[in-house]
Amino acid sequence: MRPKLDHELIYQTALPFFARYGYKKTTLEDIAGALGMSNTNLYSYAKSKRDLYDGCVSYAIDQWQEYVRQCCKGIDDPLDKLKETFRSAVTYLATHEDTQALLRNDPAIFPMFPSIDPIEEYNDWSVNWATDIVKEGVEQGIFRAENVAEVGEMLFNFYKFFIISTLESTQDEETLATRMKVFTDLAFYGLVTDEARQRSED
Repeated sequence: MRPKLDHELIYQTALPFFARYGYKKTTLEDIAGALGMSNTNLYSYAKSKRDLYDGCVSYAIDQWQEYVRQCCKGIDDPLDKLKETFRSAVTYLATHEDTQALLRNDPAIFPMFPSIDPIEEYNDWSVNWATDIVKEGVEQGIFRAENVAEVGEMLFNFYKFFIISTLESTQDEETLATRMKVFTDLAFYGLVTDEARQRSED
């Protein structure tokens, strides 16, 4: 009897197929063949192609978020941590073509309407991660935010838009770095100067 494979290996093998061909064109025969097993054996790991696909998406997003967590480890300053969150998230995506392709093929992963969210658990984690950093920044007098939860959610939406707009075209490193600076400057420092803001409030 052959030893049971780890689910992570199943997802690692299946992910390039879903990324390259999309959900509809990928077959269980493709994945089973790459794993050196029959379709019947593959069903012992996943109830259906949809179940396997959902597992692959969750695996890909989890790996992405774990990379961000590791990059932010040991960063105490909230502003630096928030900047590194965005930088590391974009860097990971830029260097992982399968995850890029998965997002391009399935816009539902980052839905326009949060009430329809196939990876709600992961997107909620991202919102909570940003919210916690903002809260730390407010407590330390670095950030100003009257409604921390709203700011955390808005930052996630900014980030989501940046990811989606970046995916629409191939970006070289210089262009990506420029776009990243524009995005972080706008998100963290705002568009209006302090002088102009003061005039509008007077």
